[in-house]
Amino acid sequence: MSVSRTFSGKVASKNNHALRKSDFDRWWVYGLIGILFSGNIAFAITLYLSPDFAATRDAQTAQAISAYETRIATLRAELDRLHSRQYAKAGDINLQLQDLLAQQEQILEQHDFVRSIAKKAKAVGIDIPARPAATKTSALGFAPSNSGNTDIHAIIEDLQMMKEDTISALTALGNEAEKSTSKIVTELSRVGLNPRFEDDAVGGPLLPPAMGDAYADQMQAANFALDALSRYEQAKEQIHTAPIFRPLPNSYGLSSRFGNRRDPFTGRSAFHSGLDFRAPRGAKVSALGIGKVTFAGRKGGYGNAVEITHLNGLVSRYAHLSKIKVKKGQKVDRSTIIGLVGSTGRSTGPHLHLEVRKNDRPTDPAKYINVGNKLRSLI
Repeated sequence: MSVSRTFSGKVASKNNHALRKSDFDRWWVYGLIGILFSGNIAFAITLYLSPDFAATRDAQTAQAISAYETRIATLRAELDRLHSRQYAKAGDINLQLQDLLAQQEQILEQHDFVRSIAKKAKAVGIDIPARPAATKTSALGFAPSNSGNTDIHAIIEDLQMMKEDTISALTALGNEAEKSTSKIVTELSRVGLNPRFEDDAVGGPLLPPAMGDAYADQMQAANFALDALSRYEQAKEQIHTAPIFRPLPNSYGLSSRFGNRRDPFTGRSAFHSGLDFRAPRGAKVSALGIGKVTFAGRKGGYGNAVEITHLNGLVSRYAHLSKIKVKKGQKVDRSTIIGLVGSTGRSTGPHLHLEVRKNDRPTDPAKYINVGNKLRSLI
């Protein structure tokens, strides 16, 4: 039993010695690792703090900062470029708006001019024909866009519409004036009264049209309208001077026409040199047109008679008057009452005998009166 204890003690002592040796070995390894790690840290610190490493590190940092600053500068330059482009674009828009609004003002001035032409035309009896469809505006009543509108396309559209409306109105006015003038000329020419116009004498070298004027079309239309109105006014004035107006109201019809007829006194065929108007005694007789009284008195079978010489050389004669209301040398027009219906001279009863003489030869007065009836609407 003692031997057993002795053996156990030896074994235990031997085990304790082995454990102590194992612990020593482990702590030695840990210590070595610690020394190595501390050495690495010290080396790293020494390397980090060394001048060469610091220079390298600073160079790398400076390079990174430089690259970053370069990138920032590039971005700033790009932003500046974009801003500059935006400002330039805004500047271009403002310039375009200013130019368009200036054009609008000019067109409005032209529109006022068109209005004045239209008023002048209306005063002489020319109206612009009604337009078939109503758009934003009428030919002479459009409302321009608000000057504060920044929609350039809308402003351009409005300006174009205003230009087209102005041209359309002026052209329509000129065409209507030319149409009326042509009617006057045609009708007066039928009876040998050929109107003369002040602008008939024109001339000059043949040159190509001027180019580059933004308002050339409007000016051309305005000149056309003004010229047409001028010719119409002249033609209309010659209506008033021509002996073409009925001397009695339409209610008084004809009792005898121009040409051969059966003579009421002899019963045989005879030439009748004028028109006889059936009218009661005392009915007012007016002149056929503007002229000057060249005879007023008793004239053979005509009885009491008045003769008026008109500006175109024609002579109108009014016979069988019961009373003469004018004197020789007096100027008259179509509204002047030159006498009263009667039955003086070679007459079977109250009536007006009317003659129109050209180069002292009688012509049919009905031709002149018919022209007057056709042109009455233009007076």
